[in-house]
Amino acid sequence: MAKTFHDIDVNQLLKIRGNREYGVSLAVAKGADIETWCSGSGRFGEDFPVNPDMLFQAGSVSKPMFTLTLLRYVDQGLIDLDADISSVVKDFVKKPLTFSALLSHTAGYSVHGFLGYRADAPLLTLEEVIAGRGNSPKVCRIKPYGKQYRYSGGGTTLAELAFTRLTGTTLREAFAKEVAEPLGLTRTGYFQPLDKDLVSNAAFGGRLRERRNEDPAHGYHYYPEHAAAGLWSTPTELAKIGIALSQSIREGGLLKRETAIRMMTPVMDGYGLCIRSHGDDAGHDGANEGFLTFWKFSKTQDLCVAGMVNRIYGCAYSGLQEVGQTLFQGSKTKNGCP
Repeated sequence: MAKTFHDIDVNQLLKIRGNREYGVSLAVAKGADIETWCSGSGRFGEDFPVNPDMLFQAGSVSKPMFTLTLLRYVDQGLIDLDADISSVVKDFVKKPLTFSALLSHTAGYSVHGFLGYRADAPLLTLEEVIAGRGNSPKVCRIKPYGKQYRYSGGGTTLAELAFTRLTGTTLREAFAKEVAEPLGLTRTGYFQPLDKDLVSNAAFGGRLRERRNEDPAHGYHYYPEHAAAGLWSTPTELAKIGIALSQSIREGGLLKRETAIRMMTPVMDGYGLCIRSHGDDAGHDGANEGFLTFWKFSKTQDLCVAGMVNRIYGCAYSGLQEVGQTLFQGSKTKNGCP
């Protein structure tokens, strides 16, 4: 087992081993090679073995994937990150506002995250979410603009609304065209609600469907806040995206090099445009009701680790972080340089 995963000790893998209560899916990309490891059940209490193609909710990893999609439009000259977009969302914004401020979480907006809705709930529009007509408060500016980092899923949702109005397309359609198609991804998208033909190989979130007032047929939540929390994916495909971003920042590719550099350059508190940057590494964590996601890639070489768990507590996630730390430390020399 350890040999298959290069520098990962078998004891580390045992720490993230799943069981009949939850499952773990892990992918490690080094260059063009992607190794996968799966364990446990994708559905609580069932004989439903996790496989590399099983869909998991990516939680807030949805945010950098939204930014990546938007930046493809920036590279085409169709969107200006620093232009005032307040007139585009004038029904919610009265003062100057830019995509760059929203994506770096420095615009001062409210609503940290979202709870989602039972899978069979009536569909909500972005406008309804922002107006506070769902199960989350109204999205509004509550801190001085551009003065501090304040993580805001609400601000990301406002950015999504501006994006859809400017482009005349949905985020699901834009991501499919600008990211999934160029990278050959077939299992990643803003599937909200989840397509019926995808349910058969989708993980359910822990004991979610057993809770009172939940949909007993579907153990996951519906997220109308697509950019903030609505992505479904697999670790393998998240790893492919990580490699594409790594290549972009070094030599250009899916994004122009200068665009990728801007995405990864911290604005405040180590956060760039919907992505955390730590020295040579970048990535994001994700948490939805019943799901956790770990995603980290190198900015200096083709290396990415992605892990997904259908559980919101326990040691599996910390085990994924330990695996990632081992791989990234093992990819550097003693002085910390590649």
